[in-house]
Amino acid sequence: MHVPVADRHLFLISRDQPGLWDYLRREFSSEENVEVILDRRLGRDRRSGHDRRAVPRLVGSAVSDRRIAEQRTRAPVDAQLRTLGYAMLRSSSLARA
Repeated sequence: MHVPVADRHLFLISRDQPGLWDYLRREFSSEENVEVILDRRLGRDRRSGHDRRAVPRLVGSAVSDRRIAEQRTRAPVDAQLRTLGYAMLRSSSLARA
């Protein structure tokens, strides 16, 4: 018998929106398929204004290709974080950390 897998929902909240993070965390605390987290990713180096993700690295082509694919996937999420203060991702394959 095939048991349907419930979609997982991940709210990724911008670091500059701690109130929204707290509110959504409380609102969805009883939902097992919803996770609310603050964005912990590194972006620009605040001291120098230099984008750490743009630093060229001497790595194998497979690793470079993976990073390029991740950057393409991450672009819409980054745009939502900047404009809305949050991004919502939905997937049946998201695993709880």
